[in-house]
Amino acid sequence: MFYPLKFDHKYIEKIWGGRKLENYREELPQGKIGESWDISAQDSEMSIAVNGKLAGKSLKELTEMYPQQILGKAIEAEEFPLLLKIIDARSQLSIQVHPDDEYAKKYPGESGKTEAWYVIDADADSYLIIGTEDCTESEFKKAVQNDQINQYVHKVKVKKGDIFFIKAGLLHAIGAGIMLAEVQQSSDTTYRVYDYGRDRKLHLSKALDVIDFQLQSGKRKGLQVCGEDYDYSYYCLNDKFAVDIIKIKNKFEAEGEEDRFYILTAVAGQGKISWDSEELELKETESVLIPAYCESFKIEGDLKLMKSYVPNLEKIRKDILAVVE
Repeated sequence: MFYPLKFDHKYIEKIWGGRKLENYREELPQGKIGESWDISAQDSEMSIAVNGKLAGKSLKELTEMYPQQILGKAIEAEEFPLLLKIIDARSQLSIQVHPDDEYAKKYPGESGKTEAWYVIDADADSYLIIGTEDCTESEFKKAVQNDQINQYVHKVKVKKGDIFFIKAGLLHAIGAGIMLAEVQQSSDTTYRVYDYGRDRKLHLSKALDVIDFQLQSGKRKGLQVCGEDYDYSYYCLNDKFAVDIIKIKNKFEAEGEEDRFYILTAVAGQGKISWDSEELELKETESVLIPAYCESFKIEGDLKLMKSYVPNLEKIRKDILAVVE
């Protein structure tokens, strides 16, 4: 009964949004489209299944009706725990930070947010802001108030295929000319620190509470395992989610893992996913949810997949150690 699920796209216009998604999708609405929420259980932008017998059901309905079959035997969550977006930044996003779960609990309606990025497209000389340079909290606060924040932020040039892990508490911003796939905790809590003169609310007090001025992050290197049909690489591993990359050379055959669901996002190239007598195109930027009790399926094509899931930390660490040894 359970099969690879594709959902509708929830497009969100942003002051900093662009039109790069027109290169990948035909149905893009008019306007500055900054985000496409592609697998979401947030009430504000709830995903609706569009294929197969479960079409028309929301992700929330599916997890309530079939919690073990969708989420998995090992996932103890009242709602779907991850959110998958495509972000298109025509201009610079605000410099911001997200709280961890513990801090967010102090404020009704807020929740912690750790995320990871895969750069799908990047203009020449585009960059991300990731972390702070050597400064104290008071120096940083003064710089924000005096429009001199650039001296205390760490800029990292990026290119297509780069992967970054953004832990809660890490100051960050997506730079102009970048489109990326973002996987994160299912949260929409953001504390803006600096917004380049745009007339939007800032949250400096909360931000200063949660910024970790010692926290740094850079491009992830990954650990690759080469196979005949595909190469498999481990990139991000934490208690909220893991991110792996599957580079298909011939085909990728799999099924649900029973203990946990996973999301497959085509971050480069395109192909098709097939099961039983069904088939779906899987174009660049498109995602499918693989329920825990999903039947066997096959993916063929010249493409690279980002696999996102809530991991069994002990098992993954053992798998990685086995590769290293």
